Order: sequence, then C-alpha cells, then structure tokens
Amino acid sequence: MADLRVNAFNMVNPIVIGSSPATQGVKAVLKSARAKPGAIAMRNFGHGAGGGSYNGEGHRPGHMRTQIHALGTRIPDEFASLEAYCEGVRKARSLLDDDVRLWVSVGHFSDLIRPFNWEEDWKKQAKELTLAGADALELHFNTPGVLIARDRVFDFYRLVFKATKMVRSAASIPVMVKLPLENCDSLRAMDAAVYGGASAVGPTARWKAFDFDLDWKRTLGTAGGGYGGTQALPIICHVVAEARQNDISIPIYAGGGVFSWQAAAKLIMSGSDIVQLGSLGCCEGPLAVKDVIGGLNTWMDKEGYRNMEELKGAALALYKLDSKVSEARNKKVGDLYCTTPVNNEKCIGCGKCESACWFEGIEISGKKAAKTKLCIGCGYCFSVCPTGALSADAAGAAAEVF
Repeated sequence: MADLRVNAFNMVNPIVIGSSPATQGVKAVLKSARAKPGAIAMRNFGHGAGGGSYNGEGHRPGHMRTQIHALGTRIPDEFASLEAYCEGVRKARSLLDDDVRLWVSVGHFSDLIRPFNWEEDWKKQAKELTLAGADALELHFNTPGVLIARDRVFDFYRLVFKATKMVRSAASIPVMVKLPLENCDSLRAMDAAVYGGASAVGPTARWKAFDFDLDWKRTLGTAGGGYGGTQALPIICHVVAEARQNDISIPIYAGGGVFSWQAAAKLIMSGSDIVQLGSLGCCEGPLAVKDVIGGLNTWMDKEGYRNMEELKGAALALYKLDSKVSEARNKKVGDLYCTTPVNNEKCIGCGKCESACWFEGIEISGKKAAKTKLCIGCGYCFSVCPTGALSADAAGAAAEVF
C-alpha cells in the first residue's frame, strides 16, 4: 500500500481533524481518534460552545454540499479555565495512540477586542499547553473571525506576524497558523506567518454568509455563521498553488470543502502537505474520516503514487502550464468538437443545442440536429445535449497534449 506518512510532523497520514465540535473536549477528541487521523486539533476553550451543523443540498457522494452553523442545542464547552484545558490535554494525550498527534488551539481572534492583555494570556497558554504534552500549537486566525474587528484597530498582517513570533518564542513545539481567505490577502497573510516563524500555515476556506430557503422561516442555517462546503475546494486549491508559486516553502495544511478522499487528494496535489477537515468530522463522525484516509490510500496505490512526496504538488504542472501547450490543448479540443457529428439515433430534436449555439453552427432540420459549416468547435452544444447525441472525449483529447 502507498505510504501516507508526513515526515515533517511525524504523522502517519496527512489528515487533520480540525478545531471544531468534533474536537471539543476529551471525549470528542478520543472519539475522533477512532478514525486514526494523522493529527487532531483540540478546540480552544472559553470562546463559546460549538453549534449544530447544517448540511445543505447534496448529501450524496459527488454532489455539492454546503455547511453552516445551524439551529439546535449547542455543544457545551468542557473547559472553563486554562488549568482545566491543560488537564484535558494531559488526559487526552495519555489516552491517545502514540501515532496520533495532538494539536491544541491557542487564543482566538475574538480575544483582540476584549478588554484584557491578550498577549500575556496567549504566551501563558503557549507555555502551559507545551508542558501539558501538546505535540503542536495552533494559532486560530481562521475565518470568519477576521471580519469581527474589520481592521478598525489592528493591522491584520502585522498582527499575524506579531502573534506568531510571540507564541513561537514561548513554545518549544511547532506552531501552526490557521489563516483566513475572507477579507484579506491570503498570500500576504501566509508571508506574515512565515516571517513570524510559523512551522506551518493553514489557509482555510470559510466565510460569513447569508444562506436561506425561499420559505425563509424554515431556514436552518444561521445567517452570518461560518459558511463552507464543496464549492470552496477549487478556491482553496488555487490559494495553495499560488502560495507554492510564490515561495511559500514551509508545510501547508489547507482546508475547506473536504468531504471525500478525492477532495483531500486535490488539495495535496495542489501543494498542501497536510489536509484539515472539520465539517465532515462534525456531521458524519470518525467513520467518514476513516473512509477518507482509506480511500486516499487505495487510490494512491492504484495510481502508482508511492508516498506523499510524490503526490504533493503533482498538479502544479497544470497550474503553471506553458501558454503554447495551453493553446495546443484548446485547439485539440476545439477540433474534436468541430469534427464530431450528431448521432441521429440518439437525437430527439429538442433544440437545446441550437439555442446554445452563438455562431449558427448547428441547426434543427427534419426534427434532428445537424452541424453546419459555421461550427467553430466551442462545445456549448455538447454541454447541453440531454441524450448524448453530441458526445466527445474532450478530456482525452486534452490529455494528449502536454
């Protein structure tokens, strides 16, 4: 089987169950550990209890899923003080398997608008949690927290730099910095964490949102709560690829939209060393997370990826594709669309292809569609055909040119 180990952090696999209700308290951490992830990020204390979770349309594999905090009983916070939190860390670490790393969250962005000395508090947390046996510390600047201060008082990038450097000086273990995409320049935020001495950066796709049903009184999602889902995956993949193209060389643990092993594989192929997921763990529990790990391992073995180093960044060749190669791929696909005729046996004469064509390249004649000499090979008609009368292996044609 493929080797899933991530040597940079001595992890048996690249999956981190992120700070969430699935990691809130000792019992939740131990339950999540049944999935045998590479690491678990124990949720920080004193910043509100975890809310219920609402999955929008598309619970079936392969379908788009949205996730947002929902109505329902909120999960109580197990810890009321730093001392209790440290004791929980000690207990969890003693009961966890040795090969499951325990990360713990330090501070919270909301501390910055509270009337107390957050700098000294965060340094104290870093020292005490290190002594309690944490394997790594996580600074939690994830969205939608950035929106709270709205830059009214703080320069966010200076803050990331300062807080990272401060916590790094107080701890003798790795410091992971979980960063937002919302309301900031994500690349600049990663740079700030790097300059502050971060051991890894974790760009995470989550936003403020207003998601509701047309019958709005029946809406379960909480307006403004952390919104995410599968639709975020291409965005976070782009952020990771951009980081790798702009000299972010330290480990990345990206997250957002990971509800399957396929999503985890895409993040790693974009350049992320580690993959964090939270919503899947909250909504479906450790069995679903275990399926992600197993699915990734099986697929890597089938495709010939021997280890994580071979998989990491494998898709960056596509991200930085030479313009001449890109043009040649487009021409290859365009020629295929242009020369592929309509299958008259499958055509039902619905007219959707003619409606989608902007160049009079296809017409309905005798209740059947037919190509004309004006077809330029744009492919719109292929995308709307409901019966497969217009069908071509465009992906196969593109793959011939690299």
